[in-house]
Amino acid sequence: MVIVADNTVREIGALFGCRCSILFSMYAPILTYKNSRLTPEARWLLMQWACVFGIDQSVACPLQTLFKRLGLTEAQGRRAWNVLIGKSSERQERFIEIERLPSVGRGRPRSRYRLSTELVQSLQMSTSISDHHASEISTLTQTTLLSAENKTKDLVRDGRRRRSRLTLPNRWLLMVLLAHADTPGVITSLGISKMRSMTGMSRSRIDRQLKKLVDLEIIAHYQPGRYASQANARRTSIYLLNLAHPLFRRFKAKPFSIMSFSQPTEPKQTELVGGIVDAAMTAVVSKLQINALLKEYEDSVRSSEGIAVGDDSLPTDTRHVETKDYQAIHNGLRRVYKNAMALLPGGRFLNDRTEELLKSYDADDAGWLLTNVHIDACQLLSYAWGPLKEGKVSPERPCHRIIVNTTQRLGLGPVGSIEASVDRNPSSPHGEEDQCMLNEHACFTIKRSTSAQDSYQPLALLSYALSYYLARELQKALATTKVLEVEAINYMLVPVALEHLSGQQQPAYELRSYGFHKKRVCRQRSIVIFTAPVDEDLHSYWRTHRQDSLFASSEESGDAVPGTDAPTTS
Repeated sequence: MVIVADNTVREIGALFGCRCSILFSMYAPILTYKNSRLTPEARWLLMQWACVFGIDQSVACPLQTLFKRLGLTEAQGRRAWNVLIGKSSERQERFIEIERLPSVGRGRPRSRYRLSTELVQSLQMSTSISDHHASEISTLTQTTLLSAENKTKDLVRDGRRRRSRLTLPNRWLLMVLLAHADTPGVITSLGISKMRSMTGMSRSRIDRQLKKLVDLEIIAHYQPGRYASQANARRTSIYLLNLAHPLFRRFKAKPFSIMSFSQPTEPKQTELVGGIVDAAMTAVVSKLQINALLKEYEDSVRSSEGIAVGDDSLPTDTRHVETKDYQAIHNGLRRVYKNAMALLPGGRFLNDRTEELLKSYDADDAGWLLTNVHIDACQLLSYAWGPLKEGKVSPERPCHRIIVNTTQRLGLGPVGSIEASVDRNPSSPHGEEDQCMLNEHACFTIKRSTSAQDSYQPLALLSYALSYYLARELQKALATTKVLEVEAINYMLVPVALEHLSGQQQPAYELRSYGFHKKRVCRQRSIVIFTAPVDEDLHSYWRTHRQDSLFASSEESGDAVPGTDAPTTS
């Protein structure tokens, strides 16, 4: 047995990290280079070229030798080469320049190959990306795990292998995803059009590759995006990567997880983690219903007493519902509203913003919006655990970068101070109190202004308030499990299916925690936490009554209902 000192282990890790960073800087431009003509095979060849020779170096050798030096089989190399030297039109240049060398003696004339000047210039100007996952990407570049020359011709075995292992297109798409992921492995700004330009694959082929990554559990969760008519922007799909997958070789053991059932055993109940967006939607729907009911009652009282509608002489006590029919309806609506508010934070950030939320998002958007709330809640847990626990961050004092990312994801665009850069000046008058350290690379500025609503979009503030409240409740639940508060932990909420005592699959959320340090975070592998549900099916309620409540609100204000044609007058 060989015993290696801790210092030696750290030195080896540092050398490996340095090597990964150097290699990453070589092939990173190819990961972001946008050209739909370049297939995964062609891009792989270019990446290996950059790592082995350098993008500005020429090579003089037979093609078979070149493919072998680049780690490609003959079939893979030929497919890639045909793309790189081919032209789809006269205006398009080849990616590879070929120079014929003088022949020496007998045999086939030799050639020298180099990347074209246009391609080299484009790669040098390619968009830079973060190196959060340089080690994972470097692991994926070590081998293609493909064999195009199967001597045994065992089609059944080959088919089984291809289903259970990554092919070259799978691998390249995963590398592109990692290149656009934040530290916990969340991708929120990579649409299909960008994927096509960075992979050279068609939409249908990308869909198949994504499905395989989901089937292999490399993508822990995929939330489809859609177009947002209100924000006039596309709500980009969201991908949550499983960084603890054995493929990445980064973790020796699975990270510990905290389970929270998203749907209680009782059908007419709603739980916090999976129902916080449903609660926000239901709160505004029931509030609009209550206002409409009271207006209807007032109008009926005015009519029965012969008082014209709008007459100020109406007694104020008529706002209290006294008729039995109205009273019963009113009590039911108040119960729904109370149950919804029990899952929501207090404060002014819910006032006059939930109605805007209801107008901007429908039932098809709810899952996408909930995933965004989960992402920001986990960002707060991962990067602001201490300030969150100590009350140094709040909706009144939001973490600037989190709410900026929220605003961009919601398609609201930059407004006011959202365009301001993060203050890293140590001579800031507020000192370290304004800084919330995230990791060794970045920090979040905490807004000190007591009027945050003047700096950020209302919908972004509302989404942040929901995320903040969820993060606080999860932190309280985590505190009861005696989980160590390690700064290197990154959290991610992933929907899963757990087997209930009845034998049926029950929806739940798994709060995964990734500790990137060697410290043992928790002795327990899995912990189940429970948050008290409310006795109301808020998920179904707002979907059932959303349109009617919006119609009632629009009739009162004279506005058109979103998603419908505005009424015309003759």
